[in-house]
Amino acid sequence: MRARYAHVPKLRWETMDVRALGFPSGSFDVVLEKGTLDALLAGERDPWTVSSEGVHTMDQVLSEMVEYKRATLRDEDAPETPIEGGASPDALEVGFRKGTRHLLGSHTRLELVLTGVSLLLAALLLGCLVALGVQYHRDPSHSTCLTEACIRVAGKILDSLDRGVRPCEDFYQFSCGEWIRRNPLPDGRSRWNTFNSLWDQNQAILKHLLENATFNSSSEAERKTQRFYLSCLRVERIEELGAQPLRDLIDKIGGWNITGPWDQDNFMEVLKAVAGTYRATPFFTVYVSADSKSSNSNVIQVDQSGLFLPSRDYYLNKTANEKVLTAYLDYMEELGVLLGGQPASTREQMQQVLELEIQLANITVPQDQRRDEEKIYHKMSIAELQVLAPSMDWLEFLSFLLSPLELSDTEPVVVYGMDYLQQVSELINSTEPSVLNNYLIWNLVQKTTSSLDRRFESAQEKLLETLYGTKKSCTPRWQTCISNTDDALGFALGSLFVKATFDRQSKEIAEGMISEIRTAFEEALGQLVWMDEKTRQAAKEKADAIYDMIGFPDFILEPKELDDIYDGYDVSEDSFFQNMLNLYNFSAKVMADQLRKPPSRDQWSMTPQTVNAYYLPTKNEIVFPAGILQAPFYARNHPKALNFGGIGVVMGHELTHAFDDQGREYDKEGNLRPWWQNESLAAFRNHTACMEEQYSQYQVNGERLNGRQTLGENIADNGGLKAAYNAYKAWLRKHGEEQQLPAVGLTNHQLFFVGFAQVWCSVRTPESSHEGLVTDPHSPARFRVLGTLSNSRDFLRHFGCPVGSPMNPGQLCEVW
Repeated sequence: MRARYAHVPKLRWETMDVRALGFPSGSFDVVLEKGTLDALLAGERDPWTVSSEGVHTMDQVLSEMVEYKRATLRDEDAPETPIEGGASPDALEVGFRKGTRHLLGSHTRLELVLTGVSLLLAALLLGCLVALGVQYHRDPSHSTCLTEACIRVAGKILDSLDRGVRPCEDFYQFSCGEWIRRNPLPDGRSRWNTFNSLWDQNQAILKHLLENATFNSSSEAERKTQRFYLSCLRVERIEELGAQPLRDLIDKIGGWNITGPWDQDNFMEVLKAVAGTYRATPFFTVYVSADSKSSNSNVIQVDQSGLFLPSRDYYLNKTANEKVLTAYLDYMEELGVLLGGQPASTREQMQQVLELEIQLANITVPQDQRRDEEKIYHKMSIAELQVLAPSMDWLEFLSFLLSPLELSDTEPVVVYGMDYLQQVSELINSTEPSVLNNYLIWNLVQKTTSSLDRRFESAQEKLLETLYGTKKSCTPRWQTCISNTDDALGFALGSLFVKATFDRQSKEIAEGMISEIRTAFEEALGQLVWMDEKTRQAAKEKADAIYDMIGFPDFILEPKELDDIYDGYDVSEDSFFQNMLNLYNFSAKVMADQLRKPPSRDQWSMTPQTVNAYYLPTKNEIVFPAGILQAPFYARNHPKALNFGGIGVVMGHELTHAFDDQGREYDKEGNLRPWWQNESLAAFRNHTACMEEQYSQYQVNGERLNGRQTLGENIADNGGLKAAYNAYKAWLRKHGEEQQLPAVGLTNHQLFFVGFAQVWCSVRTPESSHEGLVTDPHSPARFRVLGTLSNSRDFLRHFGCPVGSPMNPGQLCEVW
């Protein structure tokens, strides 16, 4: 599954229609000082550097226009701003009206003076509005959009642009520089971007729904959702219980050498409880999913796992990560002591656990070496797995994990990484039983401490500060609880979200856009000179067969079907810790239930409220949850240039994943098999090598990107942008040119690329940036913009970037 998504020649302003600046013809005297206008028209001023004398004045007029329309047209749509904190979706309108009533109270002398000033300002504003209206009507083509939605989105774009930077020098800084200046990292956050902002907004909506005093649902699953959320909010009860729930659980499993007596002959029983009943992942992870080579059936799958820190690099590069390793050991010790261990003994034993994790890191295969799925896929029987990794009884373990199913030693298992499992088996055999026990229980502790009292949360915050650079956590409890509820009952929560927010017409429009982007992608396939006809035809058939899912799975709006999904999961309002334990046990049963059933298209890997999207190769499907079908990615009343540059690029990105270095290995039915002709495969690898080398040259804080690790996402970014832009051009050919936004000074073609770039405006701590470089298959936001646009012939043409400029280094890396 894949988720989440240059220099130009100087523009020849002297030959451009002035409406390309975004203003109606002849309206410049309203927004520009005459000297500035004369300088622009004479070519003596660079339009990208005009600020306070030029566009800034227009910003003020636009801002006043928006406020004027809000004050007089109360029935129009509410402002498209994130809902803060616990405010209800109606809070903005209610707050505005209260303020208005207050201003119309008793009249003191000061108030009378202020009233007079206000009337004078209103008269001036009205004059500006009339002037704009006159200029608008003087423009016979009405090429500028002056609706409130256009004014509002123009203001948002202008608020982000850094006009002191030329687009061909650094398009990311040009598009996002002012946004970065205006958006310092919020307390407790290691990064902040559009995705975070939208998720915060979605969380506020969900809070409002779950805390509504009139909450009443016919669905038991939805009622479970509210009970779960409220149990998480019961902080006093959680503090009262303290560490006791986890202490009791550890005793039930057989004890922990760090906190007391333990069963020394109990390795298999502890492993079954920790990895089976409570779904932790020591040493390896086991799950049930579609068989990559037989995608119509599910199969048991085993893969490498077992590290707490985000990447093996943190364990192996000890010099660079000394602070992180020390903070991690401090965290391990603190949690052990909170659970009853003695400080000195706990630290000594946790040091042994850390050394075991370092050994695991040594045999863990780096992600950039696991990109060829054909090479790492190994199907065998449980009996053959037993020979490969004999340190444990696999039939006993898997039978417990998938109870009540009956398994035999002929049951097929897909293993990803035979060498790893063989070596981990040897490591288990050579490790002291006490260290194995400490490691297994430590995995259980990691899994469950987020359900305990504030002391455990404080201990984690100290580690996160070192690991990600977060200075302090100010996350409200309700927000943490919404995230936990999303993890536990995400589709029941999604039912509430969709019924409250999702516009069915948006689904229809999104489906139409996907169709247009698919057509554009297939047309580009026909123009590839490096692909032979047989492979091209198979690729076209695969693109045709891609199944798109928009908004949400239908079952969430059917109460009985939704209830059936969560049938067997017991939720109490009294114990958050027990609710989490029940969830782990329930998820194990769901996994067992899937093994003998075929994969279902209704089984989404993301909840409807998620701000993301994905492509799943075994189903050959692309999924766009309702959570991402919002501004700035998409809005019905935004220019098509912005919608295609936003959600359109996301759609193209996910579609292109079907043809990246991993997705291309799967055929149209979702089966992993070779379907490319050798000459086309060699050409594909040659083109992707260019892109791998390109991105490997980029640096963040002196640290290079891993072009191999990020290759699939970079291919998708580049292909997605091209497909979306070609689809936008096709839309224009069919519907004609659309109106331009006022004041932004961009043609609609340029607006497409600015809209794309501003989706990725982001700020991040140095520590978080480092973590992203070693773990994330995506390039950092800055290079998702710069790398992609420097490969785009359309971008370079519309911004006129000459060869040799930073945005046009001369060599373009193109795959699709």
